[in-house]
Formats: sequence, C-alpha cells, structure tokens
Amino acid sequence: MRSYGAMAGRYLKQQRKKSVLTIIGIILSVALISSLGTMGQALKDNMILNTKYEEGSFYFGYSKPSPELYKTLQKHILIDQLGVYRAGNEIPLTDEYSVKLSTADEEGFKLLPIHLYEGRLPAADHELAVEQWLLDKLPGTPGLHGSTQIEGPDGKTRNYEIVGVLNNQKRSQSKGSSEAFTYAPSANTAIDSQAMVLLTLKPEVDINQQVEDFKKLNDSLFTNHQLLALMGESADGNLNLTLAIIFGTLIGLVVLSTVAVIYNAFHIAVIERIRQFGLLRTLGASPGQIRSLVLREATMLSAIGVPLGLLIGWFGMWLVLWLMTQSGMKIMMMETFELTFHWWIMGGSFVIGFAAVYIAAWLPARKASSVSPVEAVKGAGSIVRESYRRVRIPSLLGLMGIEGQMASNNIRRNRTKFLITTFSIVISITLFISFHYFTSQALTITTTTNEDDRIAFQLNTNLLVDDTGKPNVVSDEAMKVIGGLPGIHGVYGIYQSFDFQIVVPEPVLKSDFVEKTNMALERVDTNLILYSDLFLYDEARLKEASKYLQSGTVDPKLLADQDGVILVQTVKPLTTDGKKEIMPITRYKVGDKLTIMTEYSSEPAKQQIREVTVAGILTQSPFGAPYQENTLVMIAAKPTIAKLMEARTGSADDASAMTGRTGLEVAMKDGADPEPVKQRLEELSRTIPGSRLVDIAEEQKETRNFNLQMKIFVYGFLIIIGVIGSLNIINTVQTNLLLRRKEIGLLQAVGMTMGQIRRMASLEGMWFGVIGSFWGILLGVGFSYFLYLQLSSVQGFPFEFPWGAPLAACGASLLVGMISVQGPLSRMEKANLLEELREEA
Repeated sequence: MRSYGAMAGRYLKQQRKKSVLTIIGIILSVALISSLGTMGQALKDNMILNTKYEEGSFYFGYSKPSPELYKTLQKHILIDQLGVYRAGNEIPLTDEYSVKLSTADEEGFKLLPIHLYEGRLPAADHELAVEQWLLDKLPGTPGLHGSTQIEGPDGKTRNYEIVGVLNNQKRSQSKGSSEAFTYAPSANTAIDSQAMVLLTLKPEVDINQQVEDFKKLNDSLFTNHQLLALMGESADGNLNLTLAIIFGTLIGLVVLSTVAVIYNAFHIAVIERIRQFGLLRTLGASPGQIRSLVLREATMLSAIGVPLGLLIGWFGMWLVLWLMTQSGMKIMMMETFELTFHWWIMGGSFVIGFAAVYIAAWLPARKASSVSPVEAVKGAGSIVRESYRRVRIPSLLGLMGIEGQMASNNIRRNRTKFLITTFSIVISITLFISFHYFTSQALTITTTTNEDDRIAFQLNTNLLVDDTGKPNVVSDEAMKVIGGLPGIHGVYGIYQSFDFQIVVPEPVLKSDFVEKTNMALERVDTNLILYSDLFLYDEARLKEASKYLQSGTVDPKLLADQDGVILVQTVKPLTTDGKKEIMPITRYKVGDKLTIMTEYSSEPAKQQIREVTVAGILTQSPFGAPYQENTLVMIAAKPTIAKLMEARTGSADDASAMTGRTGLEVAMKDGADPEPVKQRLEELSRTIPGSRLVDIAEEQKETRNFNLQMKIFVYGFLIIIGVIGSLNIINTVQTNLLLRRKEIGLLQAVGMTMGQIRRMASLEGMWFGVIGSFWGILLGVGFSYFLYLQLSSVQGFPFEFPWGAPLAACGASLLVGMISVQGPLSRMEKANLLEELREEA
C-alpha cells in the first residue's frame, strides 16, 4: 500500500453488499434525473413537431394579402419559406356531400397541416389529393391513381388524377364536406381576399422581435401562437418558464433524496470505522488525509454509479419507446417521435450526480477527520449519552410496555440521529407525493378523460322518424345486432339534445364563477337565469356514467320514477385573465329540486315552470366535451325528457318523436379489428335514408395508444421513485441498528431477550415512520400545491389533493421500515454480540 487512499478500494471490496446498494441508489437517482431532463426536453421538442403537424409549420401568415405585399415578402431578406394557399368554393357532389377544392404551391403544402394517408401531394394542376372517405363520393368513385371530373378553381369542369389520399377528419365526415387540394404555382395564383400567404423566418432570426415589423406591412397578420410559444419566440414566455420551474423542482427533490441515500451509506461507513480512523491518526495520518480517504471512496462510487445511471436512463427510455413503436403505437400520437439527445442535459446530470454524492459524503468525511485517536480507540464515539430535560412531552410509545419506553428513550437520546433519520424518511415520502401529484395532473391534462376516446364509429341522420313512422330511426334490433359483433365495447344511441333555462336561487350559484368570468346573468325576482343543456342517455350510456358518479344514482328506473336528472355542474369557462379554468358553477346537492322553464317569458304569469329532482351528480360529462363553458349539463332518461317536451310542445306525439333514436355510436375494445364492424355499419347505413357513417377508428386507436403511453411513463417514473424511497428507508433503518451493535449487546448482557430487542427496534422504526410520514405528507401537500400553481397557469383547475396514494405510500414506508429491521437483527443474533463485547474488552 503506497498511500492512505489505497485503503478506500480495499474497504469497498470488503463491504461489497453495502457498496452495491449505494451504487444502485446513485444509478437510480442519476437515471431519474437524466430521464426527467431528457423526457422534458423531448416532450417540448416533439410538442413542437406535433403542433407543426396539427397547426402547420408556418410562423406568420396574412389572411388578406395584396399582390404588392407578396412581392415585398418575396424579396425580404429574413424570410426562409414563403407559401401561398387559396381556399376554393364549395362544390356539391350529392344532396348530402360536397367538396371544397383549394390550391397551394410547393412551399404552401410544406407549411400547411396536410397529411397523407398514402400516395403523394399534387405537383401539377391536374392532380388531386382528397380524404380517404371522400373517394367513393366523387364522380366515378376513383381510388388512388384513378381519375374524377369535378369543377376546378376556375369554375370549369375538368379531369383530375388522384395522386394522394389524405387522413380522414372527424369534423369533415360529420359535416359531409371535405377540403381537397390541387397544385397551383404562386405565379398563377390570384393574391386576393381568398388567398393566404404563409411564411417562416431564417433560423438565426429573433422571431418575437420581428412581429411588429411584419405587422406594419399588412394589418391582416396572424401568428402560429402555439408553435411560437413552444419555441420560446412568443411574447408570452409563460409555458417555457412553467416547464422549467416544474422540472427544476422535481429534479431538486430527486437530488435531495440522492443526498439522503448517499449520506446514510457514508455515515454508517464512518461510524463503523471510528476505531480504524483513530488507529490511522495514532500512526500519523492528518485530518486532511482521513477526509481525502472518505472522499476518495465517494469518487470511486460516483465513477461507477453516475456513468451507469446516465446510460441506463437514456437506453431505458430508448428501449421503452422502441418497444412501443414495435407494437405499432404512435408515440404521443405523433407521426415521428424522436428521443432527442442533448449534451447539456447529460452534462448537467453528470455534474449533479457527482455534486450530490460529494455533498452527501462531506459531513461524514468531516466527522471521520475530527476523530480523537484516544476516544476512537476506546470506542466511545458510537455511544451517545442521553440529554435529559426537565419537561417532556409524553410519547405514545410509553404505552407499549418496557420495549416502547426504551424505544422512546432511544429516539429522544440523540437529536442529530433523530433529525437525520426523520429527514431521510420525510424526503422519500415528499418526493413520492410530489411526483404522484404532478404525474396524475399531467395525465389528466394530456389524456382524454371520458368515454369519447373509445368511440370508433358514428352513424348519424337528420331524420326524426323513419318511413314506417316509428320514433327510432335506428331500431332496437339493429342496436342488438351491432352490439353482438366481436370487439364491441358498447353501442350507444344518439338522441337530440335540448336547451332549457334554469331558475337558480342566488345562494346556489357559485360566486367564484361570476367573479372570475364577469358573466352577466338575467334575473327573475330574487333568482338568476342559467342556461342548460339536456341530454337523453339510454341504459348503455347511463352504465358508463356510473364511473363518474360523485353522489346519488344513475339507475334508469329510479330516474324515471323520481322525475330525476343527473347534473354536471363543473364547467370550464374563459376567465377574465384569458385562461381556461375548471370550476363548479352551482352547488346543488342530491335531492334538491331543480326549476326548469319549459316556456320562457319575461312576464312571470306566462312562464311555464316544471320541477325535477337532482338524482345524481357527476364529476364530468361521460360523453362529448367533459366540461361545458358556462352552461349546466342535465342528463335524464327518456320518460323524464318526454314529460318536459310534452309540457313544452303540448303534444305527446311530438314529444315521442323528439326523443327518438336518430343514430348510434360504437365503442371498440382495445386491439379489436374495426373492419368487420365498419362493413356491418355500412350495410346498415344503406338501409337508412339520409344516414352518414363517420369512421374515426384510426383516430380512436391513436387516442387510446396515447393514453396508454402516458400511463406507462407516469407509472414507470413512480415505480423508480418508489424504489429510491425504499432504498432510502432501508439504508436509514439499517444504519440506525448497525450503529448500535455494542448497545444491543449490552442490553442482551443485562438480560433483554432478542424478542424484546426485536420489538423495541420495530417500535422505533414504526415511530420514525409515523413522524416522517406526518412531515412528509405536510411537505408533500405544500410542494403539490406549488406544482398546482404552475400547472394551473397553463390550464386552470381546482386544487384537489389525491389522498389515497400518499396514505398508501406512508403505509408502504412503515412496512418497508418494519421489514428492513429484521435482516440486521437476524445477523446480530447469529453474530453473538456478547462474544464480540468480550473480545473488545
């Protein structure tokens, strides 16, 4: 051995298990830090790509350009891409379907959100690209590379070759009108009020600084706001700042947890070797050399753990994404998702990892360097005398017998050890709670939150009755046949929706809603008038609604018997500060009477009023938009709505017709083949005059995949956090016991059995867990509220803390602590501490 530093490697080899456990803690922590940074940046990069996919890749545009403006832009030195798009006129194909033939030049196609299903984009004025569903509606029912004759942009009918098939759009299918595209060079395009000029700037240009200058050229300037905000080029830098604060906070908590894990490992290593350090001091080692010895151990552990953590973090994420793509998933619903590599993230994670280890090792290194040779050789450094106080708060552990009293005294005796142990447990629980809150809220914001993500097909019609005069256009038999097909999750009837005015007592209306929206409401005497939407749900829809039930019932029989309605009184209005915010609009409870105006009149004597009972309250709408902007949502079964409509129209026959089934929606199971269902629905559609089949199966599949991917990322991070926290607690509890080997031997020497010692140690671990859980929950709620403030600046929603998972985490930490004491106690029992004491004596 040439130097004291060589002892570091020898010790780590001798204590392989502890060294491996410490390295695993470093690896997991660094992997999590680098993964958070990489995923945050990758999300931002791919959100930019996704925004370009959905909104277009242009920065600015002019909705009313002039020929002079276009010539100026062509010569502008800062412009990188300049494209022209010109909207076409509506061309009827049949009584129900139409197409709008628009033109774009080569750059226009690049800047617009136009996406091919197959084929290519037009490159000549006789070529055409149309949505897939429109092919069989065009004259001649052409396929890809086929031809059709329709009216061109110049008003003359001409022959077009289909060179590209575009992705289906739900909105265009529902309207029965789609936009098709042909090519027109900018030189041949009329620059007028129907044209639109789109542009991007060169990479080195400060986009935000150029907005005003470009607006001076023409007042019709508009910006691709979401894209510029993500690029950090918007006047509002709120999104980027919010992301930086959120991920900075989470990474800070991970670093604290890492410091706690590593500190415990080095603390126990130093205390166990107090005698060795004392002997080194007697042989002439200086405090600096002792300190360097401990820090060299930290360097060796970091040199192994930090690079491995970076590699595992990067390749772990790459592997997960690769497995997703191999299973046919579109990552984040994007055509191409790239796991972008950023050296600054890896370099920052490397520095943070080493810094966390050195910070954690510094205090134990100082303790080792300050060891008195005489006291260390005597072994007095590991036992701390109890510091008595005149007044003490009684401990509940005192009720647990002699073992509980001794556990209480042990906890109170060493304040430093108490703070270290408690801090370690507190930071673990705080980290888990904060991550759980952030990931659960991010999941709610980014994924579909109701049953609409399962809807793959819609069969719509504008008819109220069919040719036979029956009230249901789609028969019960047809619903049953479709429902029996393989892969069907549910078949739901489509019905008319109705709007009513509700008489709301002023105390029932939430004052926050009025204050934040500044909405003017009409008054009738002392009451307010609120608009509402009434939806008819059949039994299949009511069954799904039960998942969102906050209170009351959704039973169709009870709803009919009580004249009951189900309320969704949570709305998502645009507040006065320009932000969407989720909030309740009223404070109705189950059993309250709801006053509905079936006929409104400014004269109270002429108003027709009917009361219904609030039978249930939902957290959100199960179908359609989860939240309305400023209207109350009522859901009812057919008998209740029929009575309301009869009161409005005065005719039972009209009420029956208005509550008839006008179509259906089909929800698919995950992974089911939609083609057989589509074929059967097409057959049904041909038997119903005026019906229209909407095929959104591909969109539904992508949405479901996106929701699944978000859950994989969320729960993957939570599992890693749970493992880090468990390692932290295990290290803490075991440190507590192993530092007291001599003390436990003395207790055995005075007659305490191993069973009593085990009970005493378990009670200590449990009490540390209780105290750590209390402060962990308190800090976790605080950090969660801080994260809520950041997230709500992007999208407003009320602060609702999910108590279930944090309480489960506290229970799990107690369980881990209780189990972790058993190993060291078993080893002490086998080692025969009494014999060790005799040898030391």
